[in-house]
Amino acid sequence: MIIIADNEYAIKSGKALRKHFALLFEAGTDSASNLEIIGKGIEDMSIAPNANVETTSDILGNNETILDKYEKSTDVDPIYVEGGNKFSEFLDKVEEEELTGDSVVKEFVWVKLYKPLLEKGETTKESDTVFKAWKQKAVVELTNFGGDTKGVSAPCTLHWVGKRTHGSVTVTDVDGNKSYSFAADPTSST
Repeated sequence: MIIIADNEYAIKSGKALRKHFALLFEAGTDSASNLEIIGKGIEDMSIAPNANVETTSDILGNNETILDKYEKSTDVDPIYVEGGNKFSEFLDKVEEEELTGDSVVKEFVWVKLYKPLLEKGETTKESDTVFKAWKQKAVVELTNFGGDTKGVSAPCTLHWVGKRTHGSVTVTDVDGNKSYSFAADPTSST
């Protein structure tokens, strides 16, 4: 068992590739975790900080700028409804059943596949199976449904809510089929 709190992570040498910053959908049940990667067909998917910045001027002409919070979000577009893809099947259900409230709050995991776990005493590591990650809930806003002749499109915006639970993701590759499992850092606040 890895005790993450006693170790650190380090960015691999060279430029980090975008495909190494992955978003995973928690498609499991209460009894089993089933993380599914999101990204097929998506060319750009980023965390938009949406900072709340306020600038005020006093009577002497002095300016003060305060950044007091972030309302982070992520646009997932294009994404098509595809059988066997749990996230797109969820988006189809959101439209079909007109889900709202707690029904559209889901857990996701961001994993930095360019930032492997270092064991005590290591300073670099170029390949591994355990990487820096965090789990966070998001409100899933379906922004459109239908699309053109390419397929049934279900773009959405993920509105990040609550605190991040920091930890790691272990990547297992069996005959080219990758699976992902998240483990919370024992010192991470939830």
